[in-house]
Amino acid sequence: MIRYVILSLCLLCFMPKSMAQAKKESREYWIDKYLSVSFPLQNIKVNSFYGSRVDPFTGKCKQHKGLDLRARYEEVLSMFDGSVKSTGYDKGSGKYVVLQNGDWTISYCHLSEIWVTPQQKLLAGDPIGISGTTGRSTGPHLHISCRLKGQLEDPYNLLLYVKETKARAIKALRVEENNLFSPAEFIKHYAKAAMQQQRKYGIPSSVILAQMALESKWGNSNLAQVGYNFFGIKANQNWLNSGLPYSIHNDDRPNEKFCNFLSPEESIEYHSRLLMSDRYARCWRYKPTDYHNWLLSIKAAGYATRRDYVKVCERIIRQHKLYLYDQQAQRM
Repeated sequence: MIRYVILSLCLLCFMPKSMAQAKKESREYWIDKYLSVSFPLQNIKVNSFYGSRVDPFTGKCKQHKGLDLRARYEEVLSMFDGSVKSTGYDKGSGKYVVLQNGDWTISYCHLSEIWVTPQQKLLAGDPIGISGTTGRSTGPHLHISCRLKGQLEDPYNLLLYVKETKARAIKALRVEENNLFSPAEFIKHYAKAAMQQQRKYGIPSSVILAQMALESKWGNSNLAQVGYNFFGIKANQNWLNSGLPYSIHNDDRPNEKFCNFLSPEESIEYHSRLLMSDRYARCWRYKPTDYHNWLLSIKAAGYATRRDYVKVCERIIRQHKLYLYDQQAQRM
């Protein structure tokens, strides 16, 4: 238990350090905390723990330097924010990915597919590949090993940290866990609606989903939860004069007024009609599969103030392969 406490303190490197104490009590802080960690698989079942065990090949007692999780060709997710240190193949680990997360390096082994490349930046929950049985393996599973400043550690403590962090965030937010979206759950939930909008207006599904994800923190922001506003749309004077509902939130300035919608679908429809206004006319010249130029045109028309808006949206699109929904919508 003492060792786990020490490890938990070391894992504070994943936490933002420059936030004021008041910020720690805010909803946005706890949403960020919830999204800052992820289990490596949708379902966790330990097949073999770290430490001494009977080697399945030799039948002799041997030190197991990692943790084996049940995984039959399933999507493998990054546990924390970080970057790809290396990828490769060897006879023991098979296809592997090594991620650098602060002072930790975490290896994901025996993969059947690798979806990332060295130096690539990742967020917790981003997919890195598919589990498998490559290398020295008796069957499909996910082997995880980890090091803290070069020293081997028990990966099970990382799972405990993820569990504890999510539990603390859920308690602070005072919501049921099934009301909070992971990136994968968010995409699955709203991909169909985005494709319908693409068919109706010609806006790439990937652009709709990426903007939604970024503006609403994957559907978990207070703005999205309270008023179904997934795009950070502010209430203009016409909206206010019409007596339509709004809520007040802090954004570029304190106490700004934002549109409230009756449903996520209404929010998505309003966003699409906004992009169909004359202000965004330059977007229309591009095909629904050309997400890059759509994003450039949206930014050029003044949709977002942050300088890296296009870059961040494109990273979301590529990381989660949202461009596949553009192609699928075209075939519908």
